[in-house]
Amino acid sequence: MNIAAQKQALRRELREKLRLVSDDERAAASRRIVAKIFSLPAWRAARTVLLFAPLTVEPDISPLLMTARAAGKRVFYPRVTGSDLEICEVRGPEDVRAGAFGVLEPVTVAASPLTVPDLALVPGLGFDADGHRLGRGRGYYDRFLSTTRTLTVGVGFHCQRVEKIPAEPHDVRLDMVVTEE
Repeated sequence: MNIAAQKQALRRELREKLRLVSDDERAAASRRIVAKIFSLPAWRAARTVLLFAPLTVEPDISPLLMTARAAGKRVFYPRVTGSDLEICEVRGPEDVRAGAFGVLEPVTVAASPLTVPDLALVPGLGFDADGHRLGRGRGYYDRFLSTTRTLTVGVGFHCQRVEKIPAEPHDVRLDMVVTEE
């Protein structure tokens, strides 16, 4: 089986695992994940952070937005533009609305291409111990992260950890992964 087929099979498996996580389990795990992110030295030191608006099956990291803003951090969210992600500064929940694929995206002006967040939180379907991430298959984050030098943190539930993610040369490795465990 080639790498693309392996990735597709793993995506199906991980989507099913995520489907089986109850709302209560998801909420409790999300609170633990947010607490772990708050405790990261990289979070405390960051002046600019790239967050993401979670899908309903992903960890709810939405409390990070207002906490980061209250701490004086600049917060950015990604927005799909064509085949790329661009980042836009967000000051609060009023600065996002449903965009591509139903994901909340910023309605604000895109940041300068020279803006590089100190820390980027990255969603995914799966993660392994080597920092490989399995996304949803369109390559948006890989293309974006390949153009910037920032500390990258994958954010997911423990059930999304797998032994090995099939990786290709264009796949960007994460610096660390945070789960509830």
